[in-house]
Amino acid sequence: MSSARPAARQPLPPRWVPVGDGPHLCAAGERWDAVRVGEAVGRRAVALLREAGEPVGPVVLDPEGPEPRMYFLVPVGTAALWEEQGTVPLGARCHVLVPSAERTGPPGLHWHVVPAAPRSPTRPDALRRAIGRARRARAEEESRESRAARPGDVAS
Repeated sequence: MSSARPAARQPLPPRWVPVGDGPHLCAAGERWDAVRVGEAVGRRAVALLREAGEPVGPVVLDPEGPEPRMYFLVPVGTAALWEEQGTVPLGARCHVLVPSAERTGPPGLHWHVVPAAPRSPTRPDALRRAIGRARRARAEEESRESRAARPGDVAS
Protein backbone atom coordinates (compact mmCIF):
# COMPACT_ATOMS: atom_id res chain seq x y z
CA MET A 1 0.00 0.00 0.00
CA SER A 2 1.24 3.42 -0.85
CA SER A 3 1.42 6.05 1.86
CA ALA A 4 0.97 8.83 -0.68
CA ARG A 5 -2.25 10.71 -0.24
CA PRO A 6 -4.38 11.51 -3.25
CA ALA A 7 -4.39 15.15 -4.24
CA ALA A 8 -7.14 17.16 -2.61
CA ARG A 9 -9.98 17.73 -5.04
CA GLN A 10 -11.09 21.27 -5.65
CA PRO A 11 -14.79 21.72 -4.94
CA LEU A 12 -16.88 21.95 -8.06
CA PRO A 13 -18.32 25.38 -8.76
CA PRO A 14 -22.09 25.77 -8.77
CA ARG A 15 -23.74 24.71 -12.04
CA TRP A 16 -24.54 28.30 -13.06
CA VAL A 17 -20.84 29.29 -13.18
CA PRO A 18 -19.63 29.33 -16.80
CA VAL A 19 -16.96 26.85 -17.84
CA GLY A 20 -14.53 27.53 -20.64
CA ASP A 21 -12.50 30.39 -21.95
CA GLY A 22 -14.66 33.46 -21.78
CA PRO A 23 -17.22 35.14 -19.57
CA HIS A 24 -20.95 34.68 -20.04
CA LEU A 25 -23.80 37.12 -19.72
CA CYS A 26 -25.96 35.66 -16.93
CA ALA A 27 -29.45 36.72 -15.96
CA ALA A 28 -29.83 38.18 -12.49
CA GLY A 29 -33.01 37.37 -10.60
CA GLU A 30 -32.88 33.63 -11.31
CA ARG A 31 -30.25 32.10 -9.02
CA TRP A 32 -29.03 35.37 -7.46
CA ASP A 33 -29.36 39.13 -7.63
CA ALA A 34 -26.30 41.37 -7.69
CA VAL A 35 -25.22 44.61 -6.06
CA ARG A 36 -22.74 46.70 -8.07
CA VAL A 37 -20.33 48.99 -6.24
CA GLY A 38 -17.05 50.73 -7.05
CA GLU A 39 -13.94 48.60 -6.57
CA ALA A 40 -12.39 50.61 -3.70
CA VAL A 41 -15.57 50.51 -1.62
CA GLY A 42 -16.20 46.88 -2.60
CA ARG A 43 -12.74 45.72 -1.51
CA ARG A 44 -13.14 47.49 1.82
CA ALA A 45 -16.62 45.98 2.24
CA VAL A 46 -15.21 42.47 1.69
CA ALA A 47 -12.57 43.14 4.36
CA LEU A 48 -15.19 44.48 6.79
CA LEU A 49 -17.44 41.45 6.23
CA ARG A 50 -14.55 39.08 6.91
CA GLU A 51 -13.47 41.04 10.01
CA ALA A 52 -17.04 40.70 11.31
CA GLY A 53 -16.98 36.94 10.68
CA GLU A 54 -19.68 37.22 8.02
CA PRO A 55 -19.62 34.74 5.16
CA VAL A 56 -18.79 36.41 1.85
CA GLY A 57 -20.50 34.89 -1.15
CA PRO A 58 -19.32 35.14 -4.74
CA VAL A 59 -17.94 38.52 -5.86
CA VAL A 60 -17.00 39.44 -9.44
CA LEU A 61 -14.31 42.07 -10.02
CA ASP A 62 -14.38 44.01 -13.29
CA PRO A 63 -11.25 46.19 -13.28
CA GLU A 64 -11.74 47.42 -16.85
CA GLY A 65 -13.14 50.75 -17.93
CA PRO A 66 -13.11 54.17 -16.34
CA GLU A 67 -14.73 52.92 -13.13
CA PRO A 68 -13.56 49.50 -11.90
CA ARG A 69 -16.41 47.77 -10.09
CA MET A 70 -17.41 44.76 -8.08
CA TYR A 71 -20.59 42.70 -8.18
CA PHE A 72 -21.70 41.02 -4.94
CA LEU A 73 -24.05 38.10 -5.59
CA VAL A 74 -26.92 38.20 -3.11
CA PRO A 75 -30.18 36.24 -2.66
CA VAL A 76 -32.88 36.58 -5.30
CA GLY A 77 -35.30 39.37 -4.39
CA THR A 78 -32.66 41.56 -2.74
CA ALA A 79 -32.49 44.02 -5.66
CA ALA A 80 -36.19 44.94 -5.35
CA LEU A 81 -35.67 46.13 -1.77
CA TRP A 82 -32.09 47.40 -1.99
CA GLU A 83 -31.37 51.03 -1.17
CA GLU A 84 -27.78 52.01 -0.48
CA GLN A 85 -26.10 55.12 -1.78
CA GLY A 86 -23.35 54.54 -4.33
CA THR A 87 -24.60 51.11 -5.37
CA VAL A 88 -26.73 49.68 -8.18
CA PRO A 89 -29.02 46.71 -7.48
CA LEU A 90 -29.42 44.23 -10.35
CA GLY A 91 -32.35 41.84 -10.26
CA ALA A 92 -34.94 40.52 -12.69
CA ARG A 93 -34.50 41.78 -16.28
CA CYS A 94 -30.83 42.62 -15.58
CA HIS A 95 -27.72 40.74 -16.65
CA VAL A 96 -24.20 40.46 -15.22
CA LEU A 97 -21.08 39.45 -17.10
CA VAL A 98 -19.77 36.47 -15.13
CA PRO A 99 -16.24 35.07 -15.51
CA SER A 100 -15.61 31.41 -16.13
CA ALA A 101 -14.77 29.16 -13.20
CA GLU A 102 -11.08 29.28 -14.15
CA ARG A 103 -10.81 33.11 -13.94
CA THR A 104 -9.84 33.47 -10.29
CA GLY A 105 -7.34 36.30 -10.68
CA PRO A 106 -6.28 39.22 -12.84
CA PRO A 107 -5.92 40.40 -15.49
CA GLY A 108 -9.41 41.34 -16.62
CA LEU A 109 -12.79 40.23 -15.35
CA HIS A 110 -12.36 37.61 -12.63
CA TRP A 111 -13.70 36.18 -9.39
CA HIS A 112 -12.60 38.25 -6.40
CA VAL A 113 -14.37 35.73 -4.15
CA VAL A 114 -14.77 32.40 -5.93
CA PRO A 115 -18.18 30.72 -5.83
CA ALA A 116 -17.99 27.28 -4.28
CA ALA A 117 -20.81 24.89 -3.55
CA PRO A 118 -22.48 24.93 -1.14
CA ARG A 119 -21.56 28.58 -0.50
CA SER A 120 -24.51 30.88 -0.05
CA PRO A 121 -24.70 34.45 -1.32
CA THR A 122 -23.63 37.32 0.91
CA ARG A 123 -26.32 38.29 3.43
CA PRO A 124 -27.94 41.56 2.28
CA ASP A 125 -28.16 43.20 5.71
CA ALA A 126 -24.49 42.49 6.44
CA LEU A 127 -23.49 43.72 2.98
CA ARG A 128 -25.50 46.92 3.39
CA ARG A 129 -23.76 47.69 6.69
CA ALA A 130 -20.32 46.89 5.29
CA ILE A 131 -20.83 49.01 2.15
CA GLY A 132 -22.15 51.90 4.23
CA ARG A 133 -19.11 51.80 6.53
CA ALA A 134 -16.73 51.38 3.59
CA ARG A 135 -18.31 54.29 1.70
CA ARG A 136 -18.10 56.61 4.73
CA ALA A 137 -14.48 55.63 5.37
CA ARG A 138 -13.64 56.25 1.70
CA ALA A 139 -15.32 59.69 1.80
CA GLU A 140 -13.38 60.64 4.94
CA GLU A 141 -10.14 59.46 3.32
CA GLU A 142 -10.81 61.50 0.17
CA SER A 143 -11.65 64.56 2.29
CA ARG A 144 -8.34 64.28 4.19
CA GLU A 145 -6.44 63.88 0.91
CA SER A 146 -8.19 66.91 -0.54
CA ARG A 147 -7.30 69.05 2.48
CA ALA A 148 -3.69 67.84 2.37
CA ALA A 149 -3.46 68.78 -1.31
CA ARG A 150 -4.21 72.44 -0.47
CA PRO A 151 -1.16 73.46 1.58
CA GLY A 152 -1.87 77.21 1.24
CA ASP A 153 -5.20 76.96 3.06
CA VAL A 154 -5.25 78.29 6.60
CA ALA A 155 -7.40 76.56 9.18
CA SER A 156 -9.98 78.85 10.76
